[in-house]
Amino acid sequence: MKKLFNIFAIAGLAMGLYACEETPLPGGDDTTPPTNEVSITLNNDKDSIVADGVEAVTFSVEVTGESQGDVQIICLNDNSILPAKTFTTTTAGEYQFKAILGKISSNTVTITATAPATPVPTILLEADKESIVADNTDTVTFTVKVDGEDKTSEVEIINLVYNVALEGNTFTSNVAGEFTFKAKYEEWESNEVKVTATAPEAPVVKSLRLDVTPNRIKADGTEEAVFTVYYGEDDVTNEAEIYNTATQEVLPTNKFSTTEVGTHSFRARYNGEVTGVSTTVDAYDPNWEGKYEPGTLYNENGVKGVIFAIKEHPSSGTMFCYVMSMDEEDLAWSNEQVDLTCANSPWGAWITSDLFDPSWDNRDINDYPAFKWCVDHGEGWFLPSQQEMQWMWEAVSGGTLKFDSPSVAHYNKLLSENGGEPFVETYYWSSTGLDKTSAVAVAFMEDSVVCLESTRDKAYSVRAAYRFAIN
Repeated sequence: MKKLFNIFAIAGLAMGLYACEETPLPGGDDTTPPTNEVSITLNNDKDSIVADGVEAVTFSVEVTGESQGDVQIICLNDNSILPAKTFTTTTAGEYQFKAILGKISSNTVTITATAPATPVPTILLEADKESIVADNTDTVTFTVKVDGEDKTSEVEIINLVYNVALEGNTFTSNVAGEFTFKAKYEEWESNEVKVTATAPEAPVVKSLRLDVTPNRIKADGTEEAVFTVYYGEDDVTNEAEIYNTATQEVLPTNKFSTTEVGTHSFRARYNGEVTGVSTTVDAYDPNWEGKYEPGTLYNENGVKGVIFAIKEHPSSGTMFCYVMSMDEEDLAWSNEQVDLTCANSPWGAWITSDLFDPSWDNRDINDYPAFKWCVDHGEGWFLPSQQEMQWMWEAVSGGTLKFDSPSVAHYNKLLSENGGEPFVETYYWSSTGLDKTSAVAVAFMEDSVVCLESTRDKAYSVRAAYRFAIN
């Protein structure tokens, strides 16, 4: 303000002196001579700048008419004189300017100074691994950098799947799936990071299994059945004990031969475990060879089927030859839910005959589709028991209990070539009951897995059996 006052004071004084001086006009004329008008225009190269102290507006001044003195550019906000014809500032706002030449002033120019934009930081979210096991133990750890500086402790890491912030910078899960995360720093957000949680592998449950090949030998001491003991997939034959379930005698090796006709049952012991279902070896009279041979076609006395076992009855000593039907059907076990105590015998022929004996509550065989289908094959046909179905599975699989064994292919080829239906890898009903609502279904599958859905109204495969005495 003081500078501006001084300028105007000096200009006024000069004008006053000029006005007070009496200069005679040429020719003695007292008339005032014509004046030469002076005007100034203030120009600017831009109307706005960024208030960053760097960007500048440049002024220029146009003067018309004859004039003396220097033109000055004044900022009207604080009446300061610009030292040059440029203006910069670090304070946002509107600034007004005029050019002054003596008492003559220019037009007013307004310049807008805008605050510089806030710089956007670079926020980087990183994870030390891309996948974890969904066991609530395996952990992924996040790191957040803002413009290269570690700011992990100052940010919020969001689980976008659940839209919740982590408590810290680590993450575990007991749910399998893909999870997406993002970090927030003040009002800014980071990149997204995906982490995959995979289901933990199921623990390997090893079971003890006793296999034998072949499962039928001559009872003359010349043929041997060779046992193999498996614990899971591991062959542990050399460390296991194999014993006869009837005599409890432990075999000195993994081989067995005998001169005693009959069915010999064995189990194995290993690592404190004992095999479940006994593995059997049928020792047959050499004189029967070629006549009663499992895996051969039987077609006599109106009975047609495939021989699958020759077994000795433990109490009577009678040797029975078992024949399976050529066909099979998918049927329910029964439509009733009653307690069948008679359906627990190891002999299917007895179960079938006793079940529909008039003295047993006069049951209607039409309510038992699996039984009816077997009986309809003719006199002597029945639904095999659990034990008899197990004998059938052992025969069909050649003692391996594996559906892909060559023995299964042999039986299926024999059935197909003689007008029968081949076995399929599925559950087969037995005549053995469990409780009021379920019965035993034997799995003709790898390792003979147990059927967990054996309610009697389920439709599983059914194959009939026939037996006759051979001694």
